[in-house]
Amino acid sequence: MASLFLAPDLAAFADTLPILQLRYSADTGANIVAVGQYASRQDYVSDNLAGSRMRVQIPGLPERSNLADFQVDTNGDVLFALDIGVSLGGTYFYPADVIKYSGGTFSKAFDAVAAGVPKGVHCDGVARLDTNSKLLLSFDRTFAANGFTVRPADVMLITAGAFSAKKLDAQALGFSSALNIVGIDAMGTHTDLLVAFDSAGTVGGVTFTRNDLLSVHLPSGVWTKRYALSSFSDRWNTAHVDGVAALNDTLFKDGFE
Repeated sequence: MASLFLAPDLAAFADTLPILQLRYSADTGANIVAVGQYASRQDYVSDNLAGSRMRVQIPGLPERSNLADFQVDTNGDVLFALDIGVSLGGTYFYPADVIKYSGGTFSKAFDAVAAGVPKGVHCDGVARLDTNSKLLLSFDRTFAANGFTVRPADVMLITAGAFSAKKLDAQALGFSSALNIVGIDAMGTHTDLLVAFDSAGTVGGVTFTRNDLLSVHLPSGVWTKRYALSSFSDRWNTAHVDGVAALNDTLFKDGFE
């Protein structure tokens, strides 16, 4: 009887999921698509990691706004946060809200005021657990809400519009208090995160710089440096990553967990 020998692949992908497409945004307009190809601070770049990059725009965003982190759902809806309060489609959105753009319409995917987020706090990390499931969010400063002390390098799970758990607990992991997560993606899983920080540092024994992207396999606690965006374009010497979303091969979803 024939057998399938999957053990080598299991070992290879348990802690580092294969990424088929990477999307990212920067905090300033720059030629991060290609030489002479500009992406503004409201745009993100879709990169197939094989030499093809495309500028993607979300219609209607004010020129003075900066696209912080974002999530692209499988149906094409985009969830995102901005660095300023804005009115879109007749609705006012605070910098801690998560905005949903679907079929030309803007709505609130996360209402910061209803969740108890104080004014002055900005949401700077947006993702979903699994594919189109619960929200995972990160914020730029420490505050208390729903019994949690939320820190800048925490990744919070949202259930029914409220903080319900810490998916990544910065204090428990011994992170420096200076670290702030500015981009997260769960890569279609509940076991793995892709993370961008707003400064250099060290986590899980891995040293990184401002524009590096790291992944962590949560069950094992293994951190890996996945991408150095400075190697993608010399424009990353001045631009800083502030949003990330990935598409992985669903064959390896959840790292075989």
